[in-house]
Amino acid sequence: MPDTTIVEVLGRRVWTAAGEPAFEAEIVLACGARGRALAAPVKPPRPDAADVRSAPSATVATINGLVAAALHGLDARRQEDVDSTLFKLTIGGDAHARRAAMCACSIATARAAARAAGVPLHRYLRHGQPGRMPLPVIDVFAAGNEASPIRALAIVPFAAEGVDHALELGLDIHRAALDACGAMAPGEYDEVTIEALLAGIDAAGFIPGEEVGVIVDVGAARLFADGAYAGPDWSFDTDGWSERIAGWIEQYPIAGLGEPFAENAALARFARFAAGRVRLIGDESLASDAERISVAAADHTHSGVVLRPEAAGTLSELRVAFDAARITEWPVFMGTGEIEVEDVSLVHLATAWQSGYAKLGAVGHGASLARWNEALRIEASLRPAAPAFRLEAAARMVH
Repeated sequence: MPDTTIVEVLGRRVWTAAGEPAFEAEIVLACGARGRALAAPVKPPRPDAADVRSAPSATVATINGLVAAALHGLDARRQEDVDSTLFKLTIGGDAHARRAAMCACSIATARAAARAAGVPLHRYLRHGQPGRMPLPVIDVFAAGNEASPIRALAIVPFAAEGVDHALELGLDIHRAALDACGAMAPGEYDEVTIEALLAGIDAAGFIPGEEVGVIVDVGAARLFADGAYAGPDWSFDTDGWSERIAGWIEQYPIAGLGEPFAENAALARFARFAAGRVRLIGDESLASDAERISVAAADHTHSGVVLRPEAAGTLSELRVAFDAARITEWPVFMGTGEIEVEDVSLVHLATAWQSGYAKLGAVGHGASLARWNEALRIEASLRPAAPAFRLEAAARMVH
């Protein structure tokens, strides 16, 4: 049995493809095994919030000092002990930077332990349970501008027979949707963009809503101020905004809406209308937090959730949130707050825990392609022992 005692913790500031700072942690074990993981702070939903991307060097110094001293001598195989120790520490920076630093250290520990065991991370985290590939969720139109009514549009390829087919399907739809867009300005996503995506799905030979699901990520908190949802040349009060989104549901075959309101009361009213029509997917508002998920389930304000490691803080906290979401029988989307970070741990987590879906990022982004290719490798390692996707989870998206 290799000695999995933690003997060194290294923290460093690294960069995303967008030129923004992120954290990387490296854990070294007594047996020589190493594990690295990278995480970027979650971007606050409101445009007037502090720029948490400017992670202070003090946080990295804390990892190399306080965190390294606290984790030294712990057994990397005892993930809960490591995560509990991380949770109790006072790590510099704001809450977003703190959770990102904790996330990097936590996942790096699991990676080091997996390396010591001689197995990939997804197999190490399964603890002998069967692995199941998540259905890829692919952004076709990503990163809408701050004034855009829609933050991103994604597809869920229900008709895909495996990861390779899903990604090929996504590329075909992306190209066809771009052709349908014409002269649309980059990042200005609205009803025209929804129609272009539906036209792309049709042109690729698939039936929207049946063979390919559409998820509209609104991210409404960034649009809300002074009681109104507004852009440069448009503005709606809560009732008007609700009517606009209701029109999307009635006009288009949308499977999921992400963060459609900034107000809980408005969301609760809309949820009654949306029930049985579309999944209301919580992201920033639920913060990958088990208690918030349980409250939202009891209040019937949501019917799906995005879980992000860097929002939860540690693997242990993320697992508690995952289990809370599973109890609700919601579709669970494993995602990451910064798709341009090249860490591929997300795919391993989604596979090991049998998440229904994994948000693999946008077409043509280098960091996203790293996840796509890792998903292909993992799928190849599982076959033929395990089916490609949790199709029952896919079916629940629209029920």
